[in-house]
Amino acid sequence: MANKSLGRGLSAFLNTEFETTDINDNVVKVKLDSIKANPYQPRQVFDDEQLQSLAASIKRKGVLQPILVQKLPGGSYQLVAGERRTRASKLAGLTEIPAIITNFSSEEQLEIAILENVQRENLNPIEEAEGYKRLIDEFHHTQDQLSEIIGKSRSHISNVMRLLNLPDDVKQMIKEGKLSFGHARALVTSENASAIANEIVSKSLNVRDTESLIKRKKNPSFADPEIFNISRQIEELSGLKTNIKLKGNSGIIQLSFDNLNQLDSFIQKMNH
Repeated sequence: MANKSLGRGLSAFLNTEFETTDINDNVVKVKLDSIKANPYQPRQVFDDEQLQSLAASIKRKGVLQPILVQKLPGGSYQLVAGERRTRASKLAGLTEIPAIITNFSSEEQLEIAILENVQRENLNPIEEAEGYKRLIDEFHHTQDQLSEIIGKSRSHISNVMRLLNLPDDVKQMIKEGKLSFGHARALVTSENASAIANEIVSKSLNVRDTESLIKRKKNPSFADPEIFNISRQIEELSGLKTNIKLKGNSGIIQLSFDNLNQLDSFIQKMNH
C-alpha cells in the first residue's frame, strides 16, 4: 500500500488541460508502439463507437491532453493514465502521442488509474462501484473524500456502491448494458433480484415499469389492477413514489421522495 494517498493533489493534476500550444519541456512525444498497457486498469469494457468518435476528434484536433507514462527497462513505457486516448490515437493512425513521464509506485499507479476512470470516463455502474470500493479499501478514502476528489455527490457514490450487493448474474447484466443504473437501483432492495432482472430483460421493461413490478411483488395489494392504477395516478399527480397498503376496507397511502427538490415541488403543487 502506498505511504500516502494522492488525494486532492491528483485530482488537480488530472483536471489540468494541456492545449497543443501549451506543450512544454515536461511533455514529450512517445511512440505508440513502445507503450505497454496499464496492468492496473480498472476499466474492463471499451465502447468501440466512443473510441471511433474520439479517434475522429484526434484526427481533426490532435491529442489535446498528454497521457501519463512511466519508463521501463529497454526503452519502452508503461501506460499510467490515458488508455482511451492511446487506443483512439492508434485508430486515428498516429505513430506518436504527447506524454508526461512520471515516477509513481505501483500502488500510486493503481490509484491514478482508478481515479482517472471514475472521474472522467463513462464506466458501467459496476466498474464504477468496484473502483470506489478499491479506493476505500486499499487507499482509505472516505466517501466524503471521494465526493470532493471526483466531483460527484456522496449520495451518488453510496448508491453506486450498493450495486455490489446484487447477485453476480445481475451485475454481469449491468456490465453488458442489459440493465441501466436506474434498473439496478430498483433491484438493490429486491428479494429475488435475479428473477426480476431476467423478467426486465425479457420484457424490455423501462425503469418506471421495473419499479412498479418490484412494488407489486413486495405488496400484494398491487396485484389488484384497480389499486395499481390508482397508485399510478397519484404518482403522476404528486410526482412522488406512491405505496398503497390495504387492510380490509381501510389502508395507508405512503408518499416518498428521493431528494428535497421533489418534496419542494410536491408542496408547490399542493399550494396551487
